[in-house]
Amino acid sequence: MSTDTRTWLEQELRFINGEMAHTLNGRLKAALVSCDDGNQEITLSFPLEDWQVNGLGTLHGGMVNTMMDLAMSMAVYCFSRQTIPPTVSMTTNYLRPVPMEKAVEIRARVTSLGRRNATAYCEAVIPKNGKLAATAVGTYAVIPKQS
Repeated sequence: MSTDTRTWLEQELRFINGEMAHTLNGRLKAALVSCDDGNQEITLSFPLEDWQVNGLGTLHGGMVNTMMDLAMSMAVYCFSRQTIPPTVSMTTNYLRPVPMEKAVEIRARVTSLGRRNATAYCEAVIPKNGKLAATAVGTYAVIPKQS
């Protein structure tokens, strides 16, 4: 992993978790676990908190989806280095519930990066047992930075 990529991602996450702490993305408190420039992949860890629980005592599906959307969008943002990419579409498959333990990890990989759109794939992994809780595919708009 490039030190530049790690530094850039950590800086962006500090901004989201600090300056944007009042937003949903900021409340999720994502932390960088790893990034792989060659595979255009990042892994983020999300601490689990009481406000994210559903009526069954597990992580709310909407929270899983939001975490995966943030991870895929951050991956596209990181490897395109354009503006923050808005979500065009996203399909999620829920495989098993996420227990309300310490955290959940989301691995996101950019699978195609074009001039106008990018596609990413991600997996929500339960750290305690390594099992997949959900998978998703998303399409994101690539919007060039304004000079």
